[in-house]
Amino acid sequence: MSRVDAAARMVDSAIALGTREGVGALTLQGIATESGVSKALVLYHHEDKDALLLAVARRLVAKDVSALAAAAVDAEVLEAWRRVSGDAEHRAERVLLVTLLGEASMRAAAPALLSARTQAGSALAAAMLAEAGLRSRIAHSLLGRLLVHHLDGIAVGTRGRSATSLEAELDATALALLGLGTE
Repeated sequence: MSRVDAAARMVDSAIALGTREGVGALTLQGIATESGVSKALVLYHHEDKDALLLAVARRLVAKDVSALAAAAVDAEVLEAWRRVSGDAEHRAERVLLVTLLGEASMRAAAPALLSARTQAGSALAAAMLAEAGLRSRIAHSLLGRLLVHHLDGIAVGTRGRSATSLEAELDATALALLGLGTE
């Protein structure tokens, strides 16, 4: 296994551990155990815990951006958005990402990571409005930021809630977004 593959496997293991047990479980030893390697090997591949957590955050942002971008170009964008937003794995990863971005060690990287998500959210929001025959009444960057914050809030707020509650949250977000559109 190459050095890059080993480092990526540790990031995958950290994501699995973090989504299952929360950010508090993301210790070097916990990640090493989840990866099936020694703590020393984790530190060989990642400078320190902060560097590993940044790699986790970057991977989660890349997955989120990819999912939002795919939904934006789907023939039925509203349904694609609902699938992405309602997917349990995606929501668990969003919870982990939101928690990680709140960590002090992430403060320097957080604006750039949020920017990437905002751009993808902007494209998705514009596509959702276009599907409804509307255009945005506010700046696309603000619209994208609102959509990302809503999705983050849904992920964090619906943990342990019923499917009906999740559907209501998704409907409320879609209606709020459409309310920001004009013909």
